[in-house]
Amino acid sequence: MKTVAILCLLVTLLYLVSCCEEETHYRKQDKCCKKCGPGKRMLVDDNCEDPRCQDCKDGEYQSGYTNKTKCERQPSCDPNLHFQQQMNPSKTSLSKCECKPGYYCTQYDDCNTCREHKVCKPGQRVVTKGSPVSDTVCEACKNGTFSTQESADTCKEWAICEYGYDKNAPGSLTSDRICVEGRPTQRGVIVVGVVVLLLILIAGVAAILYMTKRHKCWKKIKLPEQAPKIAGLNIRLHQDADVERAIQQPEEVDEINGPVSPTPSNVTENGNVVEQEWGKEPVYPSAESNSNSYSHF
Repeated sequence: MKTVAILCLLVTLLYLVSCCEEETHYRKQDKCCKKCGPGKRMLVDDNCEDPRCQDCKDGEYQSGYTNKTKCERQPSCDPNLHFQQQMNPSKTSLSKCECKPGYYCTQYDDCNTCREHKVCKPGQRVVTKGSPVSDTVCEACKNGTFSTQESADTCKEWAICEYGYDKNAPGSLTSDRICVEGRPTQRGVIVVGVVVLLLILIAGVAAILYMTKRHKCWKKIKLPEQAPKIAGLNIRLHQDADVERAIQQPEEVDEINGPVSPTPSNVTENGNVVEQEWGKEPVYPSAESNSNSYSHF
């Protein structure tokens, strides 16, 4: 009978042990009691089935179930070593210290040293900004651009000298191109040259248009219409010549029209004197004619 009772007691104890889960429960005086959840601590373990729990304070944490009355403290971050506490640290897990802005941790898993971020020099630009776990990445400005400040986000383009301005100083990686106003004489020569060139072009175009128009007008003129004008001009010239000849004619006529002396050549058979009219050819007796006819030569 005692053997049976002992066996029953052992079975009961084994059942109690097997039903008490170690992660969320703990044994107290042969009882399986509940633990407080993550981020909490136990005030008093006076109630095994329903314990009184309290949240961890700021700067404390509890990562799992516990029956402890105190929470774990978060690590202390030394500002002299450029460390700082994480923003809104967790109460359920360990919040490691992180580096201050401008510094980065050399080892991500176990941060024990903070180094200052690299500063991009003038003539460079920031490719990738630094973070708490990585350094800043810099690169040189491209040709035709520059930067004058440290850790510049972008490189600016060189200035372009406009018309009338000369390049006084070339640009570099750290300085801009400098443009100054050109000399008045140089600008004046350029302006005069441009004006003269424009005038030549305008004159050339006008000459071409004039010649084209004149050529069209010549095509419209008919040459036969000019003949009467030319003939009239010739008649007028001949008339003027005749008038001049007439003015000079009387003196010669007077000399010739004087008294004619009878000669064998100008006396007819009847004894009449033949006078020659001025301006006509002389008339001579023809030997071949039977009558008194005359032949003109």
